[in-house]
Amino acid sequence: MTFEQRKFLVLSAWTATALTAGIIMTVEDPSMWLVVVCVALVPPAVGNWLWIAPEPTLSEIVARHRR
Repeated sequence: MTFEQRKFLVLSAWTATALTAGIIMTVEDPSMWLVVVCVALVPPAVGNWLWIAPEPTLSEIVARHRR
C-alpha cells in the first residue's frame, strides 16, 4: 500500500467517523450540523495539505533500483 493510499484511508476514516458521530448524536439544529461538518472536513483538508510523504531511506532507494 502506497503512502497516498494510506493517507486517503486515514483521512476518509476521520470524515466517516465524525459524520457517524453526528448522526448517532441525532443532531437536529442546523448550526450544530455546521459544527459537525467542520469537524469532519477541516482536519482532513489540512492533513491532506500538510501531510507529505517522507524522504525514502537509502535501503528503500536500493530496493527500488534492484527491481
